[in-house]
Amino acid sequence: MAAAGDQPQPKLMLHSQFLQDMSFENPQGAKSFSKADMKPQVQVNLNVDSRKLGETLYEVSLKITANATLEEEPCFLTEIDYRGVFSLTGVEDAVVPQVLLIEGPRTIFPFARRIIADAVRDGGFPPLMLEPVDFVNLYRQHATRRKPEGESGGNT
Repeated sequence: MAAAGDQPQPKLMLHSQFLQDMSFENPQGAKSFSKADMKPQVQVNLNVDSRKLGETLYEVSLKITANATLEEEPCFLTEIDYRGVFSLTGVEDAVVPQVLLIEGPRTIFPFARRIIADAVRDGGFPPLMLEPVDFVNLYRQHATRRKPEGESGGNT
């Protein structure tokens, strides 16, 4: 039995997840496969955002771009916008963005990573296995960049 004054437990529930947008480009075509032991340099950029859909309903967007080059020649470029719809209850308004921008992408990242790996493999390259992401650190970096601009860091 709950004691008087107990706070409701925070609850983040994933209702749906989906691929909003995706692109894969192989600008060199068949020429890109002529180099033996191809080990391209891959630069990965990641962006997380959220928006309110209803009283306790939110959409979290995870955008990942991977750009691969070999000897300064482009190999492939893939971009994905993967989203999840979450409900969030039992959390103070001040920490809602933090929960959404850390736990939301942490929940959907494995699915986005698989889609990227499959797309790169289907493009004729070895699958791109993205390393796990520290979404806590990513959130902190984002918050630090925004504070000098005079923003409070509440809404993203």
